[in-house]
Amino acid sequence: TTSPANSSLRGSDYDSDRNQFLHGARKSVFATLLYTVKEKDNAYALARHEGLVATLVEISKIQDSDAHVHAVKILAHLTRHRLNSKLIVFQTQILVPAMVVATSSKNKESRRFACYAIQNLSQDKPCRQEVASTKGLVMALCQRARQASDGEEKLAAISALKNLTDDPANLIPMTNTPECFATLMQVAHGHDKKITEEMQYLACDALSTLSHWLRKIASSGNRVDGKPVKTADMFVPTMKVVTWMEWK
Repeated sequence: TTSPANSSLRGSDYDSDRNQFLHGARKSVFATLLYTVKEKDNAYALARHEGLVATLVEISKIQDSDAHVHAVKILAHLTRHRLNSKLIVFQTQILVPAMVVATSSKNKESRRFACYAIQNLSQDKPCRQEVASTKGLVMALCQRARQASDGEEKLAAISALKNLTDDPANLIPMTNTPECFATLMQVAHGHDKKITEEMQYLACDALSTLSHWLRKIASSGNRVDGKPVKTADMFVPTMKVVTWMEWK
């Protein structure tokens, strides 16, 4: 059979083999990997297996296959290890775009775990700017924050947006995404019954942090009259990141 890591496949092609033993073996492999990756040291080791990660990324894109959700889950669990963040974002590079694609999956578990993965990667300070600049990522999070019917998926998307606001450099991609501020304001108002107080708090915190960076930029120069800029009363954001099941 053709390896998913070496070709672009549709679910109908990937699952077309009539050999039931092959399909059974695949299920066993996915079950084993999902069980194995939930242990901290294993997640560290598996993230450094380039062939495995590349294969899982390709399978995660085959959204009309049952294997799709298993691949997304395994990849999401890799992000629980803090030492995997920089590797995934700066070296592997293919995982984050794959999670952006997975946020539009028809499978609600895939969407939720994709948001979990982005949430965990966005907590790492050196990674935030690179994560936010991934094509379509901020817009994808905004869509899940507004449209998700699953509370955990919605919370993960909002948490990821909150984490990204902690880097002042992300003012550019976030302000360049028309839906970003509108989404945070919509969640902050909490008119939707599915929006919890925690979600409202995170949205308010994100908006406050963004306004803090804007004010800091505006007050960083010199006044025309030469008088010093008063900063003592300026709001200082919490900068507390929100993660999903991250190991300490």
